[in-house]
Amino acid sequence: MIPLALAALLVLARLARLRPALRPLLGPFALAATVWSGLLLLAETQVPDSGLLALLLLLPLLALLVRAAVLLFNALFRRSHGEAPPSLLESVVSVLLYGIGAGAIAHYAFGFELTPFLAGSAVVGAVVGLALQDTLGNLFSGIALNTDAPFHIGDWVRIGDQEGRIDQVSWRSTRLVTWFGDYLTIPNAEVSKRSILNFSQPRAPHCRVLVMGVNYHTPPNKVFSVLENLVEQVPEVLREPCPALRIIGYKDFTIEYEVRYYLRGYEDYRRIEGEIYRLIWYHFRRHGIEIPFPIRNVHLHHVETGAEVQERDESRLERALRTIDLFRPLSDDELRLAAAHFRQLHYAKGERILEEGAPGDSFLVIDRGEVEVRKNFAGVVRPLARLMEGQFFGEMALLTGAARAATVMAATDVDVFMIDKAGFQHVIASNPAIAVDISTILAERQEALSQAQEDITARFDGKPTPGALKQHLLERIRSYFGL
Repeated sequence: MIPLALAALLVLARLARLRPALRPLLGPFALAATVWSGLLLLAETQVPDSGLLALLLLLPLLALLVRAAVLLFNALFRRSHGEAPPSLLESVVSVLLYGIGAGAIAHYAFGFELTPFLAGSAVVGAVVGLALQDTLGNLFSGIALNTDAPFHIGDWVRIGDQEGRIDQVSWRSTRLVTWFGDYLTIPNAEVSKRSILNFSQPRAPHCRVLVMGVNYHTPPNKVFSVLENLVEQVPEVLREPCPALRIIGYKDFTIEYEVRYYLRGYEDYRRIEGEIYRLIWYHFRRHGIEIPFPIRNVHLHHVETGAEVQERDESRLERALRTIDLFRPLSDDELRLAAAHFRQLHYAKGERILEEGAPGDSFLVIDRGEVEVRKNFAGVVRPLARLMEGQFFGEMALLTGAARAATVMAATDVDVFMIDKAGFQHVIASNPAIAVDISTILAERQEALSQAQEDITARFDGKPTPGALKQHLLERIRSYFGL
């Protein structure tokens, strides 16, 4: 008998090494084998009739059988649900099996009659149940929650009006970690009574919706275009499924738009949503889109009229243009005509203003803030310069329609004045002779840039002479503006 028990113990140890799930059986099996072998040796292979010795024999056997039954329950639960059972449910099964086993040992090994005990315990149970009805309600609610599994540890959920991440489910309560990092403990009975919204299930991209109002003067297609470009600039927003835009209604002051976008995880939505709202202000302001609001208060103070603001901006722009070589050939009237066709744009820090290689026809003057100029050299993007208030960029695109030679990023929040080909057409059409002076200045700038950067950014082959470069640029300007 003893060699057989040792052999069985060695086999079980080997199986436990191959299958770690069997390790909980090793302790009870070794204890049962030791007790049975010792008692058989003392009793000369006969089991003694003493109740204490029988208890010593049966308790390790009960522990072994309960452990084995729990392992079987875990395996069946995993096969049917695809995951391990909750620890609370496993504890309940263990307690029930131990209770049944203890009753069987008391009845069959010691002759204890359970009927009177059960009858008396019914009365005691009723009294205890009334006294502990809240606790028992939480217990059975916890069992039901673990059986139905509406959520798992780590899931983000909304229970009633409370929201947080599931941290623990115990016999009595469910504990959440709120957005502020605090613990929120909710009794299981309350959890089972309320609706549960699980943001983490099923495991798929999480969808979020933003709703905003825009005034009635802005065409919906323009709003759609701006919002699509805005969402594309947020890298955490998934491209598949792609964001969706739609109009959801007409209100008293606004047309309401819905932006539906997708994220990898619910826990990131607040940060990403805040970034989208931040960019909305800059993009809407830059494209002249207004988010109206009802006026409820009367403020008795002086407010600048649109004409006053425009006059102040134009004066500041004219002063900046007088310091730029490209506009030196223009008379005062021509300079004011050019300034009238500039538009003010606003960019957020980190936004891409121009992209290398992209087509364009706009020229920009920095009013406030700073930008960084970057260029791609053999696959490596390097910074070239940092421009600030009063400096400009984009002259080749404005005058010749050339593709952007470098990428320009907003190093801070930036306000710029912008004029495009259509705006400058009025200036150069009124005095075509200025194209000659502009081509001279532009050739000088190109020659200086070419020499400073060792011809890396030169746009013409063969290293033309300054005269040839000037003539080439003049022809391009005349062709571009149809002079």
